[in-house]
Amino acid sequence: MCFLQYADDTLFLCENSLTNVVTLEAILRGFELASGLKISFHKSKLAGINVLSRDIGCYTRTLNFSQMGTPLNYLGLEVGGNPRKKKFWEPVLRKLQSRLNVWKERFLSMAGGICLIKFVITVSPLYYLSLFKAPESVCKSIISIQRRFLWGWGKEKRLMAWVSWKNICKPRRMRTMYQRHS
Repeated sequence: MCFLQYADDTLFLCENSLTNVVTLEAILRGFELASGLKISFHKSKLAGINVLSRDIGCYTRTLNFSQMGTPLNYLGLEVGGNPRKKKFWEPVLRKLQSRLNVWKERFLSMAGGICLIKFVITVSPLYYLSLFKAPESVCKSIISIQRRFLWGWGKEKRLMAWVSWKNICKPRRMRTMYQRHS
């Protein structure tokens, strides 16, 4: 069994077995006792991917959870979808692009653009990548979005790339820069 947390959501992933469901219930009850917090079991939901509906029914009754259908949408991604297909990743790519559209009209220095890429645009897809392995084409698309933002700043016409992308991605202390010597 493994779990992922995002804000106030916790997502438990486990294999299809009643033993796992009973263990999950024990973990949740133990959390209540240890923390003094109350879990809203009636608000919690259970979904099964490639699990028989009779098994899901048994598990929801055991946990006092409600049942949700699959594929389900969690934080913008389709759980139960096929992460090997580029279409699966389109919501992530659209979200990145929409975040950049907000910034494209702003006046940013080169350093500001690099900071925005490193600390916002690069971090955004990390949660999804902790859940699923992305195809190489999706990774290339993310890098392409980053490069277009840095060198084109959202403009129709592409600007000159003054420093190689490989050099931009290196830590600051490892970048090769031209320095003026007096």
